[in-house]
Amino acid sequence: MHDSAVSVPASFAASLPVVESGRLMSGSREIVIQHAGQSYRLRVTRANKLILTK
Repeated sequence: MHDSAVSVPASFAASLPVVESGRLMSGSREIVIQHAGQSYRLRVTRANKLILTK
């Protein structure tokens, strides 16, 4: 874990599904996620951070 990462209590994190970003992105730097009829862009920045925009 990077020191800039958000810390989540183990009891909370254990109950959530985990998806590796590389698997979700499938080698792309940007994807579109459809949710409730809306499109969201998830992209990887040059600093290797994730940004989700509507």
